[in-house]
Amino acid sequence: MMAGEALTSRPRVLAIGAHPDDIEFMMAGTLLCLRLKGWEVHYLNIADGSCGSVKLDADQTAKLRRKEAQEAAEIMEAHWHPPLTRDLEIFYGDELIRRLGAVIRTVAPDVLLVHHPVDYMEDHMNACRLSVTAAFSRGMPNYRTQPPVDPIEKPIALYHALPHGLMTPFGEEVSGSFYVNV
Repeated sequence: MMAGEALTSRPRVLAIGAHPDDIEFMMAGTLLCLRLKGWEVHYLNIADGSCGSVKLDADQTAKLRRKEAQEAAEIMEAHWHPPLTRDLEIFYGDELIRRLGAVIRTVAPDVLLVHHPVDYMEDHMNACRLSVTAAFSRGMPNYRTQPPVDPIEKPIALYHALPHGLMTPFGEEVSGSFYVNV
């Protein structure tokens, strides 16, 4: 698929979470509402969930979390995109920006749903920063993604989910400026 080549002619939304279950907890209601209105839904966890168990080893956990994420995407009738790295390896840097940028250019979403910029976990905050930068670079012909995908000249509306517990890491309350009635 070429950059911005629609899978359908419908509007597209891309949800980007740090880990499996972040999208389900923070964005799934909005995704389902949009899908019911005819939107094409895309689902991407940057990390593979490999640290999400105290009983299974990292590889077993990643395999299980991948299956759960794929099932969640299937329930939402969303296009599932594979994770880009392991848990606790979501660092703000060029490699992940280029890889995430390739996904954004390929999907060419009208709306991007991402983590709140201030959250209790570094993976969540870095996922937000990576998503914002990758979206910003979507139209820059001199910024090469990995794999290479042509830039897109399309506006994207970017929305931040509220952080877990509606609190900053410092215990300050966070409220949204608008809500989606799910």
